[in-house]
Amino acid sequence: MIENVRITQEIAERIGQLHKRHISGQRNGQKAALLNCDLRGLNLSGMDFSNGEFISCDFSHAFLNNANFRAANVFSATFDDADLTGAILERADLRGARFERADLTNVRLSEADMREGVVMSMTTIQEGQDTDRSPGSSFRGATLRDTNLGHCKLKNADFSGAVVDNCNLRGADLRACSFRGAELTGSDLRGAVITDTDFLGAAVDQDILDSIDISRAKMAPQKHMTQKELFETLSAHASWVDSGGTSGVRLDLSTCDLTGMNLSGANLAAANLELAVLRRAKLRNCNLAAANLRSANLIGADLQAADLRGTDFSDANMRGAVLEKARIGALPGTPLVTILNT
Repeated sequence: MIENVRITQEIAERIGQLHKRHISGQRNGQKAALLNCDLRGLNLSGMDFSNGEFISCDFSHAFLNNANFRAANVFSATFDDADLTGAILERADLRGARFERADLTNVRLSEADMREGVVMSMTTIQEGQDTDRSPGSSFRGATLRDTNLGHCKLKNADFSGAVVDNCNLRGADLRACSFRGAELTGSDLRGAVITDTDFLGAAVDQDILDSIDISRAKMAPQKHMTQKELFETLSAHASWVDSGGTSGVRLDLSTCDLTGMNLSGANLAAANLELAVLRRAKLRNCNLAAANLRSANLIGADLQAADLRGTDFSDANMRGAVLEKARIGALPGTPLVTILNT
């Protein structure tokens, strides 16, 4: 077992060669067995580490294109910002693993175990017990296109802000998973277990919603508004802002689906837009000062020249949002500053 060291590219290639000999039954082979090792930024593309052990190892920013980790023990490993395009992780032990902002295009993860699990120390591993307190695998901000997650164990996994496009999630255990602010398109969730699954603020294809039982999921009924209804609501909010709250009504568009709406130049100061879906919305020159956009979905939104001073974008999905010439920072006369996810 190799423990607590930085692995160089040369050493990684040697480990790969020895492991390949091991799994093919050749002489002088050696199983890849690493604990808490640093493999950040390495190029492991095409290497075969099936049935290997990489417990609590860090693969951040690594290139793992078409790498094979089938049935490997990759417990509590980190793959943040890694490129795993075409990798094989079928039946792997990935409990507590992290794939934040990683590219998992065309990755094969069927029957992998990605439930709770954390390394408590270098000698003690907390096995992934069925609790709500241990962290599940994290795919926050990741890209999953044509990814096979069929029949995976994903309880408590976090897909917040992720792109989940044309993926296979049939029969997956998605209990207590979070898809907040995520984008789910063209994917197959038939037969998936979604008890307590959180879809708040997510943009989900209607075909997907029609194919699953959402009665036990966390999904606020999204409000839909016509452009005319929205204009009337904005007028009442403008009165509320101008009068300092003595007349009119504060704008509450929380959980509203405003996909593609044109709100250019609108006064949305101090409005509540928490968990709203604003994909591709036009928000140019808007006054969004002190607005609440926590966990909102702003994929591809146009915020050019908008006033965002004091605006709270905590946990918002701003993938592809345009912020050119937007006013960002402290809001004069208040303790508020812009909170951005970057």
